[in-house]
Amino acid sequence: MKETDRHAGFATTLAKGLTVLETFRPDRTVLSNSEIATHTGLNRPTVARLTYTLTKLGYLKQEKSKFRLSWGALMLVNPLLANLKILHIARPSMQKLAQDLGGTVSIGVIDGVNFVYLETSRVNENIWTSPDLGTIGPLAPAAIGHALCSLLTDQECELKIRQMKQLGPDLWSKYSQSFIQGVANCKSRGFSVTRGEWIPGTHSAGVPLLRDKKGECFAMNCRVPIFRLSPNQIEEEVGPRLKSLAANVRNQLEFVMP
Repeated sequence: MKETDRHAGFATTLAKGLTVLETFRPDRTVLSNSEIATHTGLNRPTVARLTYTLTKLGYLKQEKSKFRLSWGALMLVNPLLANLKILHIARPSMQKLAQDLGGTVSIGVIDGVNFVYLETSRVNENIWTSPDLGTIGPLAPAAIGHALCSLLTDQECELKIRQMKQLGPDLWSKYSQSFIQGVANCKSRGFSVTRGEWIPGTHSAGVPLLRDKKGECFAMNCRVPIFRLSPNQIEEEVGPRLKSLAANVRNQLEFVMP
C-alpha cells in the first residue's frame, strides 16, 4: 500500500485488500498467508482476515494452506478489455510478425513506474517464459517502457523520471542513460532497441502506438531470441516492421472509430 495515499476519504482496508490481490503474479500464482505478508509488508493476522474475506467474495480460492486467484477476479478485468478495439484490430498482425520473426509481440500500457502487458502474440514454441496478459515489468530498462514514455508530455516524463528515481534508485542508476536515449529514439525515428539489457538472450524493439482521448498511452514491443537474429536485424528489420505494424493499427482504428 502506498504511504503517500493518506486522506480522510482513503479506505485503508480496501487498499490492503487490493494489495493482497496485486501480490499474485505469473511467477507466484499460489501463496500462503506468510508469503503474502512478506511480499506486502502487512502483518500476518491482517493478511489472514483479508484472504478469508477475499475467498468468501470469490476473488481468491483456498488450496489447503495456500491461496490463488479465483476466476471471480476476471470480473474486474473483463469490462476494461472487452471494448478495447485496439486489441481486436492488432491481434492478426501481431501474430504474423511473431511467426515471421520467431519471437513475441506485445501491447502494453503504463502503470506507475511499470508497464503492463494487455496482449501478447507468440510463436507456438516454449523457448522462454513468454509475457502475457497482466505481466508487469519496469519501464526504465524495457524497449516498451521507452516507447510508452515517449508518448508523455515533457512535464509528465520528468515526473515519471522522479518517480523512478525515488521508487527504484538502483534500477534507475543502471538504466537511466539507455532509457533517456530510448525515449529520444522513439521520438526521432519511431522505435527504440534494447540488446539483452533487461532479459538476457533476447533483443527487443519498442514502438509508441497511440495515446487515447482519456490520456492512456499504448505501445508495442517485439522480443526475439538473439540466436534467431543476424547482427543488425533488430535495428534494420524488426524495429521498422514493428513501426509499420503500429502505423497500420492506428490507420484501422481511425477507420472504425466514430
